[in-house]
Amino acid sequence: MKRLKQIWQLRSRPNFKQIWQFRKRLSIPPGTSRQNCLAAMIGMMALGILFLTFRTKPAGAGLDAAAKSTTAPASSSPPAASAGASANLASLPAAELNKQIQTAIRGSRLALQLHVALLEVGKHRIERCPDYSATFVKQERLDGGDLQDLQSIELKLRHHPFSVYMKWVEGGDEGRELLHVVGQYDDKMLVRLGGIKKKLPLMKLDPTGSLAMAESRHPVTEMGLLQLADTILKYRKRDLTLKGGVRWEMHPEQKFMGRHCDCWIVEYDSKEVEPVYRKSIAYIDRDLSLPVCIRNFGWPEAGTEAADAAALDEATLIEYYGYTNIKIDERLPDVAFDKNNTDYQLLRR
Repeated sequence: MKRLKQIWQLRSRPNFKQIWQFRKRLSIPPGTSRQNCLAAMIGMMALGILFLTFRTKPAGAGLDAAAKSTTAPASSSPPAASAGASANLASLPAAELNKQIQTAIRGSRLALQLHVALLEVGKHRIERCPDYSATFVKQERLDGGDLQDLQSIELKLRHHPFSVYMKWVEGGDEGRELLHVVGQYDDKMLVRLGGIKKKLPLMKLDPTGSLAMAESRHPVTEMGLLQLADTILKYRKRDLTLKGGVRWEMHPEQKFMGRHCDCWIVEYDSKEVEPVYRKSIAYIDRDLSLPVCIRNFGWPEAGTEAADAAALDEATLIEYYGYTNIKIDERLPDVAFDKNNTDYQLLRR
């Protein structure tokens, strides 16, 4: 479990070279006018934020620190400064002025718009990638039950036709293998259980059936970076249309498993605004513009008491998904999604 524990150790270090590289990573490959306009828009937004935050300190210790913070995210409609207050800004020390600027920007509408724009770029990039491999980590709470063990899974994924191979490495049913290829194997997913259950016959399951969904909040057909980016985009675009009841913060210069990221925290005021999620913390990789880590928190049950924000988050965590060791530049052979692959145990008797 040592490897799994390392997933939680998120750190942040100042590195001004990365700030310059942040602007460079926003360019996308030449393409349609829409893509070029998108890149230009993101570049202007990013440069504006970077100009104002260049001298700021890192946002803190990372996702866990953000999750445990007792400071509520800024409102989606921050109050405008009065003329007198604006005049007094010039007399503030540079450090204090920089702090106020950072506070204003991280909860501004521009911050959420940048979040959406970066996800659009990341989605475009991963759509152009035929396949990739990664280590997928997950932890879920099913139907209000106990939080599952943290699981580490070897993942291979191809976009067309949608194909997924997974092997549980740590946590959960270690040794389990799963293969699903749209249009093959009667559109069923093949599952070889791990541990002492590996001697049982190979299972063929409907990906969205009750048996397949008994241990997961989402079907295998929603697996992958593209699907995750698309899902987050739908929520964030919806958030931009809300007139109230939602707050957010942007925390630049964060890390997830050694990768440089920016973090967005979104919170809702009530179930009437968002019935499923109370809070969401997403880490967007600076090189890929893709969500490599997300933690989602549900609503506490009636009568639940928590000592502080950290305790409330711990009691209401319902989804934690992360992607590490991402390899998008190495093409996968067809045998990677073949049940007859001799490296797999799918056909072992």
